[in-house]
Amino acid sequence: MFQQAESEVLDAVRPMVVKALLVSENPQARNERVQQQQVQQQQREREQQQQAREQREQQERERQEQLRQEQQRQEQARQTQLRQERERQQQAEQERAEQLRQEQQRQEEARRQEQERLEQQRLQEAERQRREQAQAQADAAAGEAAETEAEMTMAYTAVIHDLVQRNWSRPPSARNDMTAVLRIRLVPTGDVVDVEIVRSSGDAAFDRAAENAVRAVGRFTELQGMPPRMFERSFRSLLLTFRPEDLLN
Repeated sequence: MFQQAESEVLDAVRPMVVKALLVSENPQARNERVQQQQVQQQQREREQQQQAREQREQQERERQEQLRQEQQRQEQARQTQLRQERERQQQAEQERAEQLRQEQQRQEEARRQEQERLEQQRLQEAERQRREQAQAQADAAAGEAAETEAEMTMAYTAVIHDLVQRNWSRPPSARNDMTAVLRIRLVPTGDVVDVEIVRSSGDAAFDRAAENAVRAVGRFTELQGMPPRMFERSFRSLLLTFRPEDLLN
């Protein structure tokens, strides 16, 4: 025990005691131990080599598997590409065939339309010629009919003039420069239904004499056999001109 000036108590530490026992080793046991260690070392090395081989084999198998899968993927990709190429070729061939079919159809439709146009043109030309021929015939017939009707109109008019003139008595006051125009309205039976002075001569006696000449006839029986169309055109309403020297239509 030691005591410092501050009266602090310190403990003395006893050092550890290490005991060693020296034993001599048997050489044979040591050799066996060394051999055993060597065998174990060799065993470990063989195991390590075996593991290394197995690992390399496993890696090789994996590499081969990867290579096989890669080849398989490439083959699948190649087959897919070939299939797609065949499909594109088939699609292109179908499109070309469809275009050819449509073109043939268009050409056929164009030929059909051209034939229809030519046929329509031929029919129109034939119809035009037929109409021209019919018109020519109609014109000829109309001309003949017009000539005939004009001749008949002149004949009927002459009859009317003759009948009126028979009943016409010039008044003493008549002068050569006098003219009276009368409108006569008839019916198909030839009866006179109205007489109207449309232009006076300026002399009342002359006008009355002209009107009395028509009314004295009363009925133009010669008109009863006249074609209705001619009557309506020329004789339904008829103008007569009276002059002192003559009676004109």
